[in-house]
Amino acid sequence: MTQHAPSKVTITLNGRDYVVTCDAGEERKLADLVKIVDSKLADIAGKSSNASETRLFMLACLMLADELQETRKSIQTACSADEAIMVAAVNHLKGRIEAIASMVG
Repeated sequence: MTQHAPSKVTITLNGRDYVVTCDAGEERKLADLVKIVDSKLADIAGKSSNASETRLFMLACLMLADELQETRKSIQTACSADEAIMVAAVNHLKGRIEAIASMVG
């Protein structure tokens, strides 16, 4: 297996350039992530005109962590609901099979 050297990429967050390293081939994904973070920074900066850059980044991290937590909760709730539906379907099928078996036997 051939290993590719990591790529050094310049990203821009809140108007400031940063050089970061990512796995070769992951540049597009990194660019997409940068768009999400930079958008969040711009939203916060628009509401807090005098916040320091450190505070902007801290608030963006907290807001993104909150979104992540809410997404995880939603997924967990959806999985639980799906599981309940599957259990009900299996129980229904079990009842049908038992009814058919009683007619045959």
